[in-house]
Amino acid sequence: MTAAKHDNSVSGFAWSPNKHCLALDGVRGFAILAVTIYRICKELAPNSHPVVAFIQRITSPGMRGVDLFFVLSGFLITGILLYSKGRPNYFRNFMVRRALRIFPLYFLSLFLGLWIIPSVFSTHVFDMPRAEQFYLWTYTSNIRMSWLNGWCFGPFDHFWSLAVEEHFYLVWPAVVLFLSVRGLAATCIGTITIVAVVRTFAAMHANWDTAADVLTFFRVDALAMGSLLAIALNSKLSHARIRSIAWIAALVLFPVLIGIAVTGKRFLGLPSTLCPLFFLAAMAVLLTSTNRSILTKTFASFPLRFLGKYSYGMYVVQLPLVTLVPLAACLHRLPSNPIAQSAVYVAFMFALITCIAVLSFHLLESHFLRLKKYF
Repeated sequence: MTAAKHDNSVSGFAWSPNKHCLALDGVRGFAILAVTIYRICKELAPNSHPVVAFIQRITSPGMRGVDLFFVLSGFLITGILLYSKGRPNYFRNFMVRRALRIFPLYFLSLFLGLWIIPSVFSTHVFDMPRAEQFYLWTYTSNIRMSWLNGWCFGPFDHFWSLAVEEHFYLVWPAVVLFLSVRGLAATCIGTITIVAVVRTFAAMHANWDTAADVLTFFRVDALAMGSLLAIALNSKLSHARIRSIAWIAALVLFPVLIGIAVTGKRFLGLPSTLCPLFFLAAMAVLLTSTNRSILTKTFASFPLRFLGKYSYGMYVVQLPLVTLVPLAACLHRLPSNPIAQSAVYVAFMFALITCIAVLSFHLLESHFLRLKKYF
């Protein structure tokens, strides 16, 4: 079954089968904006001023941008696999195209961080990941973190999410190939349910704290949610029906998540289920909107699409850069006012992260991306 066989293929919607969706570039841009601002603001000194403490608190939900990335990835990858299912070189083409997108910058960043920078600058910032580098090179850092129940990779701690993505790429193509569409939908629903239940029990035990945050099993439900949306939009369900269900879910979940954010509590891992569910509903609303809607135009706007284009590079470099250039190291160059210090630091770091990501894309990544046409 292909998406083009049903009525939802009519033009006029933000999303249509087998066509590039500008609004999804904006979703990616929104996610990286939230994660990057959160990452930078973590470096601020909340005790220096109540306003700084407030800024740090309101940007802390930005960590959930990773959930949005997972939902988006599940949607895009499943859509690609459904479209290419049954075609020649199904596995080879998918794996090579993913490798061309992910591997060059990832392995270059490891090489620079683990070997070049420590040798040239005699810094100890990368000592932790160097001691555990086997797990970084093999995309198993999240497994190691779960086993040790701790964040043991310093400037590369955030690579746990890339490990989750890589595990998804290795398994999901076979699942899509060998299951019917109905079986695939049932698998997604079952995965979401099982993970939510097991994660609740895991959250009761302190020795599972880190695993509940980073282990692939405990994060695959967000990917399954995105996959479920891809299946729904590629089915005979009307956009109107999907949209009405999504609106109800989003309106119910949003105030609940606001309440959870205000309390700052973990509630036995409940936010890890509810946040991706909200993103699933919000994406469904967006993708079933018309091209002329304010929502679609907002996410298809240039600023968000710009950030979306360079989001991978921004994600890879942000934690190493923030670690190498912390606020404490910049204080003697910044204004004496804590609010001004915070504003200048956030603006400078965001610009630095973005510039390096742009350079990375044009000097490195784009050359490998051109090879995708052969696969």
